[in-house]
Amino acid sequence: MSVDRFARKELNNLRSAGARARGGIIESSDTINLGAGDPDFNQPDFIIDAVSDAMKEGHTHYVFFGDPDLKKAIADYYRKYGVEVDPSQVFITSGGSLGIFQIFAAILNPGEEVLILDPAYQGYTNPIIYLGGKIKRAKMKKNEKGLFRPDIENIRKKITDYTKAVIICNPDNPAGIVYTDDEITAIAELAVEKDLIIISDEVYPEYIWSERKHIPIINKPGMAERNFILGSFSKIFAWTGCRTGYIIAGPELSGLLNKVPTGNLETPVPFQKAGVVALEQGWAFVEEMRQEYKKRIEYSVKRLNEMPGIKCVQPEATFYLFPDISELGISSQKFVEGLYKEEKIRIFPGSNYGPNSKGHVRLSLVKPVDVLTEVFDRIERYVKKIQ
Repeated sequence: MSVDRFARKELNNLRSAGARARGGIIESSDTINLGAGDPDFNQPDFIIDAVSDAMKEGHTHYVFFGDPDLKKAIADYYRKYGVEVDPSQVFITSGGSLGIFQIFAAILNPGEEVLILDPAYQGYTNPIIYLGGKIKRAKMKKNEKGLFRPDIENIRKKITDYTKAVIICNPDNPAGIVYTDDEITAIAELAVEKDLIIISDEVYPEYIWSERKHIPIINKPGMAERNFILGSFSKIFAWTGCRTGYIIAGPELSGLLNKVPTGNLETPVPFQKAGVVALEQGWAFVEEMRQEYKKRIEYSVKRLNEMPGIKCVQPEATFYLFPDISELGISSQKFVEGLYKEEKIRIFPGSNYGPNSKGHVRLSLVKPVDVLTEVFDRIERYVKKIQ
């Protein structure tokens, strides 16, 4: 019996890619998964102990709207980027994905448009569709190095009377860039001119490899009342399974988030207490991960560029690579399918991130260098086969 007649109609329009990106497939023992961005580092003991201690101390009851200590710790953390917000402007969510949904649920009416860049993280699309919104894409443009960067005129051209918000990802997944001050300023000015909300996904600010600095758009003129910052502990503290995210919003936008009927869907309270400890004591652990990611990036970029038909630029940030395989004469979807079938390496096609990513694939460097050596040996073998 089909249950489609019972379903909310938007469910039939959703892509399954989000679930597949986070696992979704039973893999063989010799598969190496560089698909989802799930850091391979385990939590240090002091964070594990903080969860246990919080439970022993009785922090196992309702805490509506987020633990006050964690909200203050996040507000304090963002001061390093020059952002001054009151803890009441910080919202705790069960991971970044729920944060995305909560923001859209607060602002998006059926038929209104959300403008995302192309390429863009695929996790934005399904919540928009589910809530009856429409997606518009503004192509990013490659610079002389081959990095995708935002194109302000392309963004302007895609704005209509129905556009409600623009999403930026800074630092960017999958493009691997850090937005410049000029880019941030231009987007802020456009948002004020067109009366738009800017949703800034700022999940990767601790993993910047270039000389650039993370510049939150909320500090630009007119943005405090029209910006949601989306953050997460998942990448900063290798916290993906612990589901801790946050939203920072201006005072008036904060009121909209409070009205969303999500109930008590925040992170379990003991993990919120551990989040405070992580923000106080976890930076040596973060630096350990930073140094390891730098090694992985340097090794991986070199290996890919040694393969004929593949061009891989050095990312400015994040732990993803987005190499161009177009010279191989095969679509990114077929390349990914063949690589998995022939060599048991799992990566994602550029088509997952938008049509502008044609000819690209994304690799998440969530394995140590000794495993990545095997990964690139297999990729090189597969490339030679298809050539």
